[in-house]
Amino acid sequence: MYARVRVAAFVVLLALLALAGPAGARDLWTAPYPGVRHLHRVEPGVDLHVVLVDLENPAVSVVATRPSDRYTTVSEFARRYDAQIAINANFYGHGSCGLAMGDGEVFDHAYEDGCGASLAFGRANETGVFDSLLAPRGPAPAAWMNEVITGKPWLMRDGRATLNWVRPQHIYRPNPRTVAGVTADRRTLILLAADGRRPGVSGLTGFQLVRVLQDFGCSDAVNLDGGGSTALVMGGRVQNRPSDHHERVVMTHLGVRIRQGGVWYAGEVVDHGGGAVASPDDVVPLWVDVRNTGRRPWRPRDAGGGSPRLELSDGAMSYVASVERETLPGQVGRFEVRWLARSGGTRALQARLVAPDGDVLAERPVSFVVAVSERVKAARQPAGRHGDGHGDGHGDGDPRNRGLATAAVGFGCSAEPGSLSPAAWGALAMLGLAVALVRARSRRTP
Repeated sequence: MYARVRVAAFVVLLALLALAGPAGARDLWTAPYPGVRHLHRVEPGVDLHVVLVDLENPAVSVVATRPSDRYTTVSEFARRYDAQIAINANFYGHGSCGLAMGDGEVFDHAYEDGCGASLAFGRANETGVFDSLLAPRGPAPAAWMNEVITGKPWLMRDGRATLNWVRPQHIYRPNPRTVAGVTADRRTLILLAADGRRPGVSGLTGFQLVRVLQDFGCSDAVNLDGGGSTALVMGGRVQNRPSDHHERVVMTHLGVRIRQGGVWYAGEVVDHGGGAVASPDDVVPLWVDVRNTGRRPWRPRDAGGGSPRLELSDGAMSYVASVERETLPGQVGRFEVRWLARSGGTRALQARLVAPDGDVLAERPVSFVVAVSERVKAARQPAGRHGDGHGDGHGDGDPRNRGLATAAVGFGCSAEPGSLSPAAWGALAMLGLAVALVRARSRRTP
C-alpha cells in the first residue's frame, strides 16, 4: 500500500514539474494600471519584460518624443511627459534613424540607413503600420497620425515572421532587445524589453523574439534600438537591467499615459441660439454648441464613423443633428436642426447629446424665441394712381405693405387683404341695378 502511495506521489510531482516548465522558469504577471498587464519572464538564458496595453481603454493614451525633447533617458522622458510606461525607440547617430514624430511634429534631423519599419498612433489610439524608408523626414501618410516611431527590421508583418532580414546583422546574434508591436485587431500594443550581455543572460535573437511575440498574438512588430539603450520604465522605475548598468541617453521614446476616469465620448452644452420671424410651416434654424470633453474626435455623419448626435425635443416632436465639422477633444462643435415653425413664442426644448451606443452624455433644457406671424400681401394699385410715379411710398411692392396684418381691406370681416369680400361684390351689383332702372325710367319720361 505504501509503495502505491509513493508511486502516486511521484507521478504528481512529475506532473507539477512538467507544468512548471524548464528548471528555474518563472512567469510573474501583474496588472499595474487599468488596461495594462505586465509579464516578467525569467528562465535559463532569458530575462525579459512584456507589457500589454489595451488601446480600447479610454484611460490609455500613447505619446512619442517631440523634436525638442530628443537625447534624454527613458526615465526623463517619462517624467516630462507624465507617462507611467516608457521605452526607448529609434536607432540614432547624428539624428534619428528613420521617421520620428511627437505630438504632430516631425524630426527634420533624420536619416534613412535601412530604418523604414514604422508604427503610428493617433489621439484616439488609432494605430497604423507602414513603410517609411523613402520618407525619413515625413510627412506621415495619414493626417490622424500624431506619434510615430521607426526601427529595423520588421520582425513580423501581417501575422507572419519576415525571417529575411538583411540588417542589422546583429539581429541573428543574442543581444538586449527593445520591440514594439500590435495585434491584428489593433486593440493591443505590445512592448518588449529583453536583457542581455551579462553572465547567464546573453539576450535574444530575432528568431527568439518572434517566438515570444507569437505567444501574445502579435501581428506586426518592429525591432527598435537595443543593446545598452534597452530600457523599460514603469511607475517611475527602470524595470529591466540595462547592460551598461545605467540608462543611456537616447534619441526617441514611446510612452503610455494612464488617466483615471477617461471616457471616449463626453460633452457639455456651452451655448445655443437661432430662431427668426417666420410664417406658419416655415423652417427655421436652431443651433446648439457643445464642447467635446471626451477622447475621440466627432465627425459629421457623411464623414463616416460613429460620433455623438444631438437631439432636440419639445415632448411631441424630436429633431436629430450631427456635428457640422470635425471636432477634436477640447474643441466646440455646432449642431444645427431645421425646426418646423407651427406657432410663435418661446419654445422650451430639451437638448440631449447621445453617444453612438445610445447613452445620454449630456442633457440640458434650452429655449428659443420663434416669432410666427401672417404676412400681408401687397395691395394691387390701379394703374396711374400716382401719375408721375412719385407716390407716397406705400404702393405695390413696398416692404411696409408686407408687414403684420391687423385688418382686411374691403367689406366684411372675411375679406382677404387687398381684395373685396362677397358682400361688397353684392352691394356693388345692387347699386348697378338701381342705376340701370333709373336710366331706363328717365328714357320713358316725355
